[in-house]
Amino acid sequence: MSGSWGSWEMGLSAACYLLYGMRVSCFLKKRLRGKPAQAWIFGGLLFCARMVRRLWLEDIGVPYILAAALSHVLLVILVTAVFGGEREKRVFAAAVVAAMTELIWNFSEAVLVCGGLLFFRFTGKKEEIDGLILMVLTYGAGIMAVNGLSKPLTPIFEGKRKSWYLCGSFVLGAVVFITDLVNWAASNGIMVHDWGSFGVYENQLFSNMALCLFFGLSMAVTGLFVFGMDRIDRQERDGEQYRAKVAYYEMMEDQYSRMERLRHDMKNHMLALENLVRNRRWEEACGYLREMTETGSVEAGDEVTGSLVLDALLYHKKRQAMEQGILWQCDVRAPSDCPVKEMDLCVIVGNILDNALEACARLAGKEDPFIRIYMGQVKQCLLLEAQNSAGISAAPPIGVSTKEDGLGHGLGLGNVRAAAAAYNGAVHAEAKEGVFTISVLVPLYREN
Repeated sequence: MSGSWGSWEMGLSAACYLLYGMRVSCFLKKRLRGKPAQAWIFGGLLFCARMVRRLWLEDIGVPYILAAALSHVLLVILVTAVFGGEREKRVFAAAVVAAMTELIWNFSEAVLVCGGLLFFRFTGKKEEIDGLILMVLTYGAGIMAVNGLSKPLTPIFEGKRKSWYLCGSFVLGAVVFITDLVNWAASNGIMVHDWGSFGVYENQLFSNMALCLFFGLSMAVTGLFVFGMDRIDRQERDGEQYRAKVAYYEMMEDQYSRMERLRHDMKNHMLALENLVRNRRWEEACGYLREMTETGSVEAGDEVTGSLVLDALLYHKKRQAMEQGILWQCDVRAPSDCPVKEMDLCVIVGNILDNALEACARLAGKEDPFIRIYMGQVKQCLLLEAQNSAGISAAPPIGVSTKEDGLGHGLGLGNVRAAAAAYNGAVHAEAKEGVFTISVLVPLYREN
């Protein structure tokens, strides 16, 4: 009888581990943009790891706290080895899965034990909750939690800096460690005390109620931390983009005001030009026309991108470069079917050119600085590539500033990456022989 029960117990455990591995692999595939094959490989490896822990580590008497630590370390290793993308993001994803499932498991187990104790107390039965049923219910709660929180957790994996992921991973790792420590203490009876005239039943009930309160508060604090940090990061980026948009609108307003003044005085200008032409004063007429084009902020030979907003931005940046003695080369074309909104396009181009102008300004008097920017359609993608003098031999990580103070900086390229990621684009930066190059590639089609 015991042998058949052991097989039944092992079958249910394997089913729980398999469902858990499948749900976690789907969660990570969406968050880390993995491939189906990667999800299957990760799910299979996670299932094997859980079975090894159940069949081997627990049987040979490995302490719970050590087995739990090995399980979490193995989870991080599997996520970073199977899935691609930024290493910090993969570690953070593993920390999210570990913290989410451990808190849900322990909280649901404490709630179920409290409910069982109350049920047996009121019915007069002297029984204990079966460990197999408890495991199935807690794993089911964990699987439902991963499934239910999949969509709300999506924004925290988009457009974050590496430092954000590292900070979140450290905090979530500390939460997991404290959870394992408390769970180990509870499993060894440390949480059960003899309080006066209360018996074993009351002590167990109060201890599990304390665990419910602890794990419930831990889930609330962890959620507030993660979503609060996400909100702060988004507000910071929204503030940067808002200031950029205000600047671009001011540039457009300045350009259009110049054109309005030109149109307002057009009658007088036409009369003056007619008089010069009638008197065959050709050179003076050409000079007068040249002054009119400069007043209207339009210069012969300027590139027309196809976007009025982008034209205004490039003209403004070109004037700044010429005032600082920076060689400017620009070849920018906006495809007619470009899926990127004008404001997002200006956020990308504006932040890149702002960084390029700052880098060239730091080289004043040392060498001849230059800025080259190209944008156009390459097959089914929009390619934006900018090069500038930088005086560095290696490109810093995106989101990290090369300025001496470093305070309040490093957001420019982070905003570029966030804006490109919104359109499934990619950003690559490198520095070689004192030239900094950044490339942005965005598909020209919409994914379903």
